[in-house]
Amino acid sequence: MNFTIRIENNNQKAQSIVNMLKELAKDYSFISIIEDNQELTPDMVEELEFRYNYMLEHPEDGESWDVVKNRILNK
Repeated sequence: MNFTIRIENNNQKAQSIVNMLKELAKDYSFISIIEDNQELTPDMVEELEFRYNYMLEHPEDGESWDVVKNRILNK
C-alpha cells in the first residue's frame, strides 16, 4: 500500500515537517520523497494554447476518444 501526503511548503512548520521526512527517508528505504511542482511553465502554457487554437481551426484533423480508444484496444 502506498500513501500520498501533500505538504504545501509555504511556511516554517511545513518546511520543518518536510525536512523531518527527508531525514527519515535516509534511514528507511520504504520512505521516498518526491517533490511535485504542479504549476505549468510558460512554455507549457504556450504549447497548450497553440494546440487548442490549432484544433479550433482544423477540427477535421482530430479524432474522437472512441476512435482512439478502439484503435489502442484492437492492437
